[in-house]
Amino acid sequence: MPRTLGAAPLPRVLSATGAFRDLRTLTPSDGLIPFTVNSPLWSDGAVKTRWMAVPNDGPPYAPNEQIGFAPVGEWRFPNGTVFVKHFELTVNEATGERKRQETRLLVRKSDGGVYGVTYKWRADNSEADLLADGLEENVTITGADGAIRVQRYSYPSRADCLFCHNQHANYVLGPKTHQLNGEFTYPATGRFDNQLRTLNHLRLLNPPQSEASFATYLRSVSVASATAPVQTRMRSWIDANCSHCHRPGGFGPGYDGRFYTPLAKQNLINSYVKFRDPAGSLLYQRDNSLDASKMPPVAKNVIHETAMATMRQWIASPFEALSVHLHQDANHLAVRFNSRVDPVTGTDPANYSISGGVTVTDAQMSRQPDTVLLTVGQLVEGRSYKLTIHDVADTATSANTIWPGSGVPFAAEFPRLPTAGRLANISARVQVSGGDRILIAGFMARGSGMKRVMLRAIGPSLSSAGIRGVLANPVLALYDSSGALLAENDDWEENSNRQEIVDTGIAPLSPDESVILRSLPASPSGNYTVVLRSASGAPGVGLVEVYDLDRGDESELVNISSRGFVQSDDNVMIGGVIVAGPTSRKIILRALGPSLPLELRLANPSLDLVDRNGAVVAKNDDWRTAQQAAIIATGVPPSNDLESAIVTKLRPGAYTAIVRGMGDGTGVALVEAYAIE
Repeated sequence: MPRTLGAAPLPRVLSATGAFRDLRTLTPSDGLIPFTVNSPLWSDGAVKTRWMAVPNDGPPYAPNEQIGFAPVGEWRFPNGTVFVKHFELTVNEATGERKRQETRLLVRKSDGGVYGVTYKWRADNSEADLLADGLEENVTITGADGAIRVQRYSYPSRADCLFCHNQHANYVLGPKTHQLNGEFTYPATGRFDNQLRTLNHLRLLNPPQSEASFATYLRSVSVASATAPVQTRMRSWIDANCSHCHRPGGFGPGYDGRFYTPLAKQNLINSYVKFRDPAGSLLYQRDNSLDASKMPPVAKNVIHETAMATMRQWIASPFEALSVHLHQDANHLAVRFNSRVDPVTGTDPANYSISGGVTVTDAQMSRQPDTVLLTVGQLVEGRSYKLTIHDVADTATSANTIWPGSGVPFAAEFPRLPTAGRLANISARVQVSGGDRILIAGFMARGSGMKRVMLRAIGPSLSSAGIRGVLANPVLALYDSSGALLAENDDWEENSNRQEIVDTGIAPLSPDESVILRSLPASPSGNYTVVLRSASGAPGVGLVEVYDLDRGDESELVNISSRGFVQSDDNVMIGGVIVAGPTSRKIILRALGPSLPLELRLANPSLDLVDRNGAVVAKNDDWRTAQQAAIIATGVPPSNDLESAIVTKLRPGAYTAIVRGMGDGTGVALVEAYAIE
């Protein structure tokens, strides 16, 4: 290839460049070194193969025949270096068939700049022709399901090449330490080795490196990695796709996208990427777009869905600290997180700081895997402080890292432990279909602060308990007292806080079941409604549950009500209550029907309360026939005499309330459990 564009005619076909010995097999010529990058640039789903040729006349190499190596930052390549990148599109996702699109060459010029050329492959793959300018092409693709779609594909012009391969990025984008610090299988030999080690062994790195140093160098990762932390995956992708422009002095100086710039200095957090706010995160909005605002602005016709899902997960930032309390004395704190803590990051005292100049000298895991114990300077009991946390991660396979600089205000106080029984779980089971035959549950959270709850919608796994005709695919929605939708879920594993759900120990057994786990305000207006419906409209027996996940007594669940269609046999309405804590708890149970403002209401509900062994604790039909005075004294007696109620004091344990229609009657009924002071 000419050392300078225009110095000599460009080869008109790829075979004339001398890059390949065999175009049919894409066998590279001697001197071309294959390589890959840890985090590839997105190219509309194209599969890419890469080579480089560093000009030399054989060993020993002079400095101008070697790569100027830098552990951090851009490498320096000799003039005349040629980079070759080959692009193919998968045109049949069922068979894996690929279509050769283009092969690009990037040449380091004699003045230190670069030029790029593109060769477009012919339909029969016999040759690739030099493009004089950019080109747009429609490619027909058969999806895995057999559906046909047309994808726009952009071939870059020579000016387009320089938009990314610009002077601010030193022209060469992929080959650098954190991108090549990874293993690669070399096609010619089948050897599997670290790419830095290979280049060092070939004596192409100047200065030569100690192999022991490679383990200490940064290593970026693929955004599709199943094991790297979410934050690392996303920062690697931003580096590969954005940092050639978004860097100091670059075309997009607003933030620094380079992987080796510390996150706190990138100006990404709370500016271009905002905590739990995808709509306000400009980076996400532009990268997730194909309109005039899209990024990058050239050669992008397909959104990188894997990267956008990862960015949504990063923005969702599900891992957080729940509480900070004194532990043992005023020199120790217990920091409880909402999920199990990675012991490596969680026990680094440098990841914690406390306002007021209070030092953190040690961090240890407690016996609870979600709690870290800090040794700190002397705290003043009752005084307010703020704990700031960095870089602590959960134990998910692809770990979630706490949002940078997360602050937790706390008072230096010991935790308040429960002194009375509480409703730890409340549930309802009923036949679900459509119209009025959905399951509606309500609950109240009272106290101070927030109430952390987990809602489950169970269907398929009920069959293991011998229940017939289960709901195949339950969908769950949560509303506040004003009717505003707070959250919804279909298929619990799709939640951003999946690991938090797993770590409760009560994740659903079926992936088709649903979960909502979140903290809700506990106050006089802390009234919430849960709706369980069928995803397809097909009927089946479904179960909705509300779990109290808190350990203290600042707030509690005081009421659960469930409305559904009562039938007979296995299709009666079943409500469950679990009482936890050191003492018994007085409750009132109500079964309502006639007073409901519905046409299909149950005319005469009866109510049975049984313990976990199936023994009847109490039963009622028509509430005035028994306990009338005690029921009235609760302040919530039923408004119709045909409705049922039971007042009782329950010891810690699990209980079931069963609502039937007298005379095998059917209709919509409501079962409620109130905790009484």
